Amino acid sequence: MFVFGEHLRKIRKSRHLTQKQLAMNMGTSEQGIQQYELGKRRPTYDMLIALADYFDISMDYLVGRSDDPARHLSVPEEKADGEGKKMDARKANRDSNEITRAYFDSLLVEMRLVGAELPDTKLHLYGETFSTPVMMAALSHLDKQYPDGMAEMARGAKAAGAVMWAGMGDEEELSRIVDTGAKTIKIVKPYAEEEKIYRRLRHAERCGALAVGMDIDHCFGRQGNYDNVLGEDMRPKTREQLESYIRATSLPFVVKGVLSVQDALACAEAGAGGIVVSHHHGIMDCAVPPLRVLPKIREALGKEFPIFVDCGFETGMDVYKALALGATAVSVGRHIMAMLVADGADGVKRAVKDMTGQLASVMARTGVKSLAEFDPSVIWER
Repeated sequence: MFVFGEHLRKIRKSRHLTQKQLAMNMGTSEQGIQQYELGKRRPTYDMLIALADYFDISMDYLVGRSDDPARHLSVPEEKADGEGKKMDARKANRDSNEITRAYFDSLLVEMRLVGAELPDTKLHLYGETFSTPVMMAALSHLDKQYPDGMAEMARGAKAAGAVMWAGMGDEEELSRIVDTGAKTIKIVKPYAEEEKIYRRLRHAERCGALAVGMDIDHCFGRQGNYDNVLGEDMRPKTREQLESYIRATSLPFVVKGVLSVQDALACAEAGAGGIVVSHHHGIMDCAVPPLRVLPKIREALGKEFPIFVDCGFETGMDVYKALALGATAVSVGRHIMAMLVADGADGVKRAVKDMTGQLASVMARTGVKSLAEFDPSVIWER
């Protein structure tokens, strides 16, 4: 059963609502709710937002990305006042995703209209030209969200003229992704088994990936142990190991999970063809927001080095701020994934087009005519 429909039915029943009652409250038909729950109809993005707001639950839960419907950090019922609220606030203050969102919203943009014109949002990357700097994120395991979800996302990315990324998935899945025609960057986990890394790199090159890379931040767990992802042991990598991986492929090699000038320089010196500035959606508490460290990394690596950013992008304005502060392009994960759930490849295409249109609007109002002309002095702090 389509996971959205299953979760909608569970949450509706937990609130003791009939399909008719929910339909009346949502301004839709009872038949529409029935079709949602049976997996015969996919919700629009606006409906997903409305349902999440109505039930006060996480959109990640509705689309199957999380099994926890809680929207906010919770506190025990017996501590719902005073001490509990303080505890909740302290947790929020440590949550890297909350910190990142707050930093996005703290950045303001001035207008520069004299001599402005409609901009060109084309991205030139690794010998290819794309319509937008809004890229997919290196997601994986989307089959619960949509049948063959990664390939479906790739079809949407291709239709939007965007770069596709692929995370932890098997070789057959990567082949299906690349077969859609989407230009794809394949990210390999920092497996403890070295041969598995080289095998994945060789396969990506054989099947026609645009670039390859590794998310180095998935090496440690939260309990002072080495990470284990879906039964696979992970290990941190040395600069010498990165150099060996880079030499093993003729494709550009992108290191994901960089959040310091020190690591950025080490990756560049090892021969990387790009980095992703990221805290992997809060893999560590109190992580510096990617946009806050981005200008220092750009200054250290120079103007031409490809620097990508992810974590928390929701609008074209968010994308603009990253590009103004030094990003080459950005990866958008959860926002686009919600649109995949709602409408498959068409939803992905629409999400990318909408964000690119929002970006173009801000570029026009700030006198930025192309991706090569961003000026960080347009950004102010609140």
